[in-house]
Amino acid sequence: MTRWTRVLAALSAFAALFSIVFILDNTEFPFEVRRLLVFQYLLRQQDIAGAVLMLALVLGAWLLRRRDPRLDPAAFLGRHAWAVAAASFAGLCLAMFAVVHGHALAGDEHLAIFQSRVFAAGELTAQFPRELVYRLVPTFYLDRWLIATETGRVVSIYWPGFALLLAPFSLVGAPWACNPLLASLTLVLLARTATRLTSDERAGGWAMLFALASPGFAGMALSYFSMTAHLFFNLLFAWLLLERTPRRLLAAGLVGSFALVQSNPVPHLLFALPWIVSIARGPDGRRRLALLGAGYAPLVLLLGLGWWLFLRELQGSSFPLPYAPDGDLLHRLVNLAAYLHYEIRKVFTLPGADVLGYRLGEQVRLWTWTVPGLPLLALAGWWLWRASDGLRLLGVSLAATLLGYAFVGFDQGYGWGARYVHSAFGALPILAGALMAKGLPDLQGRELRAYVTRLALYSLVFGTALRLFQIRLFMDEQLALRPPFAEGVRQIVFIRPNLEYYTPDFVQNDPFLRAPVIFMQSRTPRRDREDVIGRHFPQARLVYDNPLLGQVWRLE
Repeated sequence: MTRWTRVLAALSAFAALFSIVFILDNTEFPFEVRRLLVFQYLLRQQDIAGAVLMLALVLGAWLLRRRDPRLDPAAFLGRHAWAVAAASFAGLCLAMFAVVHGHALAGDEHLAIFQSRVFAAGELTAQFPRELVYRLVPTFYLDRWLIATETGRVVSIYWPGFALLLAPFSLVGAPWACNPLLASLTLVLLARTATRLTSDERAGGWAMLFALASPGFAGMALSYFSMTAHLFFNLLFAWLLLERTPRRLLAAGLVGSFALVQSNPVPHLLFALPWIVSIARGPDGRRRLALLGAGYAPLVLLLGLGWWLFLRELQGSSFPLPYAPDGDLLHRLVNLAAYLHYEIRKVFTLPGADVLGYRLGEQVRLWTWTVPGLPLLALAGWWLWRASDGLRLLGVSLAATLLGYAFVGFDQGYGWGARYVHSAFGALPILAGALMAKGLPDLQGRELRAYVTRLALYSLVFGTALRLFQIRLFMDEQLALRPPFAEGVRQIVFIRPNLEYYTPDFVQNDPFLRAPVIFMQSRTPRRDREDVIGRHFPQARLVYDNPLLGQVWRLE
């Protein structure tokens, strides 16, 4: 084996061992991890096995080095990008039902679907019966994730871009197809970008292979988080800026503005900053920045600032403001600035021990949910291709994302893979693909490519199988905490609140209560019966009662 192959194998094995040690220390082994600390819980339950498998794949690919199959998957993928994307879309859609049951696991995911159904109905806000709002919206959600008015109007606090993207899918009853479609299109975009930057179709094939063989790429597509959309639009933004003509600058600004308002502006802001600085420092920088800004302006003002102002008006004076909310224009502007400062302070903080622990945990998830050694290959590709502006800026965008989230004061919670890194994940397969295609001399490059091919194929088969099994197992365990109910039958399902297991996330309703099953937060069985059933559904019949899970009432 050549020196570079030995270095990759040794460092990848070390990363796997470090991941195991870090997880055990971070989760205070041998003590049990509470489910409430879901990020640490998933690290313990899923990523130790992921790190062990990573080590096994590294060693297995080494031991089987004399049994190379006569395969060149990168060349095949580069020649058939659209066909592979279509097959990936079909597979991901199937997995949405077979693995995650089409269920929105986290509250963030449900809010995207909820708001998309509002938009699909041609409205800005949902409408619940005013006397039932505090049953239909979990208490923990109020003014944190959902704004509810005294008249029963309800709206998500997230920026509306991803909900608007989901709206056509929700209109036809298929919100589950959105992220699989975006992930499949991202595969094509990865191939086109890598090919464009290296003038080699094999680099595009390698980029597709690295993405397909990284379970975190597919895992994030099997959710309703907006991060797959961030990844797609960030890559499209970068691809447009590879040629800085006036038309492409305007188009990049438009795409960037939609990325900016997906759910929150941070993922695109961090990714785009190096590209904006590069444009400003380049020839004719002011004019090009003006064109880029002209592309950004319409949607940022309408969907960004406009939506934020709409939410502030709807929310009223729940936040202590310096001036009365009905004051003159200057006082209102001061109030808005005060609220913006409050929101920024809620999210961003100076990195302390806890925050650095969260970010290191996400790095562990990044390494164990991708092809073994992929970050190392990407780093080597960035160094060897640093003279290429496009490849260099992709690497800096990834670095800016990693550094920027070091100032975010909480962990990612749910999410299959490294959720906060996913918006810039595209840099990894593209940079690694550039290295594999044209980065090393013939002998070293040939042996390294053979070793990496084995790693990627083993990860595609065994890594994906492990992660899909883990996701399915966790989803089954979580859904078992929900009272059993009959699909398509008119029922009221009371969810017993158990914050340890996030059961309030089960209170997921149609924004206009058009679905036959209505979920409500339970107070006590007696209050549920008297305040809700007795007053609003007197003909209902109790069909299930469990003091730990809740009750199911069938509406005759």
